[in-house]
Amino acid sequence: KVEFGVIHKFKYPMKNDPTKCIIVATTRIETMLGDVAVAVHPSDERYKDLIGKELQHPIIKDRKMKVIADDILVDPKFGTGAVKITP
Repeated sequence: KVEFGVIHKFKYPMKNDPTKCIIVATTRIETMLGDVAVAVHPSDERYKDLIGKELQHPIIKDRKMKVIADDILVDPKFGTGAVKITP
């Protein structure tokens, strides 16, 4: 049975401190293999100190990922407040 519209949450740990992480949510979990960054709103207190820092991809260990700021496309009140970036 295939279910559509199911939201999956997963963590991207910080590269320099794996005890800290950003949780993202998606209905297309398979796209996480292409993720290259995670965007957050620059005024979101939960994440603003993480902007510019590196993340560790949970599967592709040598992928370089960063936390980037976007005050237009990221709504801090929607979902986890973090948007995964897949080109």
